[in-house]
Amino acid sequence: MSQIAFITGATSGFGAACARLFAANGWWLILCGRRLERLEALRVELAGAVSVHAVTLDVRDGSAVNAALAALPSAFAEIDVLVNNAGLALGLEPAQQCDMEDWQRMIDTNIKGLLYCTRAILPGMVARDRGHIVNIGSVAGSYPYPGGNVYGLSLIHISDPTRPH
Repeated sequence: MSQIAFITGATSGFGAACARLFAANGWWLILCGRRLERLEALRVELAGAVSVHAVTLDVRDGSAVNAALAALPSAFAEIDVLVNNAGLALGLEPAQQCDMEDWQRMIDTNIKGLLYCTRAILPGMVARDRGHIVNIGSVAGSYPYPGGNVYGLSLIHISDPTRPH
């Protein structure tokens, strides 16, 4: 049986790079992202080498995360690696001028999305006594930049939910 990686934010950047790297090493992939056309292009690119299942998913919606996992084909049900990569940075304004909707969207994606995916996948890993979770963050969590107030804040503890205690 092949190893399976579940990658959020797979449609660009680090997510797409992770997908290509896992595929090059023979892993089956569950690619998740909001942009259907990019998701489908990556699925087509990688499907010749490995089995790929693409899921249009907005990680901000915990119910959608649970539904997507419940709807996985049985061959993809036992996830070995979760790559929490979905994230975004919005606005560079000083804190007193920021758009509160941008803040909410960053918190919902960067924090809640990571937690929703982890909470949904972790029980299967624990039951099988195997699995890994990779949380992709940014140095902005440790070294904030002007205007990156909520973005940096949303990444400060990105490794904490899955760090062994």
